[in-house]
Amino acid sequence: MTSFFLANHHQLRRYLIAQGCAPCDSDDIVQDAFLIVRERWETVSGYAKPKAYLYKVALRLWQRQAAKQALRRYRGDPEPRLAGLPDPRDTAATVEVNDTLIRWFRQLPVQQRKVAALRLIGGLSEVETAKILDLSLGTVKSQLNAARKRLRQLKDQDDPAKGGT
Repeated sequence: MTSFFLANHHQLRRYLIAQGCAPCDSDDIVQDAFLIVRERWETVSGYAKPKAYLYKVALRLWQRQAAKQALRRYRGDPEPRLAGLPDPRDTAATVEVNDTLIRWFRQLPVQQRKVAALRLIGGLSEVETAKILDLSLGTVKSQLNAARKRLRQLKDQDDPAKGGT
């Protein structure tokens, strides 16, 4: 279980943040997800893809938390709230790159963001992604393709060499 945790906790945290989860909340959700998996480790370790189960648990925990928070807060479009958040840029290049990627992911439609995060950040297969999100394989492929196109557009817009900002 320790090696499973060490191999997956950073990726899972990045996945949750890319989905729109606050970094401070993502740490708690990752911890809770691993605790749930640990309780069921005897069964989960026998699965062909225990990582997919972990991601599904974390996604459900985050969705429950987000639903509870939404009931307590504004229910409208989240973009004004996201725009109001301070820019978390740091002088470290890797932090800036991560912030840029998170900003790009937040501009994707929700379905594309979920698919792209599981495939590109989580490293899950198309089949695993389809099972976790309860989508058809064709939908996963088309959503991933659309997300990649949009991410390329956003990259080109931000790339000064290509005339972006």
